[in-house]
Amino acid sequence: MSITSPPNFESDCVEFRTTQHGGRSLFAARDIPPGTRVHSSPNPFAHVIYRDYRREVCAQCFAYAASDSTLPEVAQSRVWSIKWKPEGCQASTAWFCSEDCKEAWGKDETGPLQMQMDATLTKAQVASRRKGHKSTDISSFNSAVEITQDAIDQAWKHVDELVASKARLAAHCATLDLEDAELDIARFLVSAIVRRHVSERLGSDTEGIVNSDAHRNYTSWSHFLRLQNNELANVRERRYILSAHLRIYAFLCNALPKYLLPYIPTTVRDVLARDTGNAFGIWDGDRRDEMLGWGVWTSASYFNHSCTPNIHKTRQGRTLHFETSRAVSAGEELCISYVDTDQLVEQRQKDLESSWFFRCGCGRCKLDST
Repeated sequence: MSITSPPNFESDCVEFRTTQHGGRSLFAARDIPPGTRVHSSPNPFAHVIYRDYRREVCAQCFAYAASDSTLPEVAQSRVWSIKWKPEGCQASTAWFCSEDCKEAWGKDETGPLQMQMDATLTKAQVASRRKGHKSTDISSFNSAVEITQDAIDQAWKHVDELVASKARLAAHCATLDLEDAELDIARFLVSAIVRRHVSERLGSDTEGIVNSDAHRNYTSWSHFLRLQNNELANVRERRYILSAHLRIYAFLCNALPKYLLPYIPTTVRDVLARDTGNAFGIWDGDRRDEMLGWGVWTSASYFNHSCTPNIHKTRQGRTLHFETSRAVSAGEELCISYVDTDQLVEQRQKDLESSWFFRCGCGRCKLDST
């Protein structure tokens, strides 16, 4: 998933190498017994919980109220009862599984600020639906047009020209009618914008690492930018996605307050280019019955894929843990699985090509294909 210098890993059993098949990857620096935790990624740089799940998912630890492990009285109602909503301030409500989670969430000012921006986005979305008809797409590709990086760059240049005129932007967004799925993407992007804003306000070192206890476990923006850029591959795979991304960009430029506007041009496109292929789903638990949202844990994106993985991923609160699922020899690549390994090889390859833009050449795929 990654192509250049990674963030530091505090582990004596992991080392980085460059591979021909997957850019930078993680390898065992020594023999590792099964059940050994080789890495933990403590917080997503950017994330979103789907709006439909907001009352059911703890804003701090992502605990799911309808999970099998939840107390029966909570699971029956399917919602959490502890909430945060400031007085005298327009903001969406955040819900929590415990007072401890609410307190921990409140210590990081990005959470409350994101809730305020969430209310702003919701209000802007509702306003854009009152005008009766939908704005025309800013840019789209038909099936006969070859998609090139230059064509994508020109589309972004076109939307920047629209944004440069406040009158044109306001008129366009007045009938934008952003879809709910697009609003979730906008909320995801705002989480990154808010993270950058708060980090810069608190002060950071030359690598962008924030000198604040509340933010010490978050990866820097500079490290996030080192993740693989999949913009061209993603637009080629999903021709409709560029139009959606440009709509969301215009929407944010029109909706967000002035003090966040400088972050939009330097954040939105870079985050969208690295979302697909680097993000992890936020699931309801080990059963993975329901996906509650998604996030990008920067350091976790350095694990490559195998259909016979030797690393098992689990989530505890906001932290992703990676442990060996079997004994691993020194020099062996450490891999997780990006897809359901119980699927047939044809479906695995289809899923990997669609969402991660490569064709798996692991030993199992070669064997299953013969």
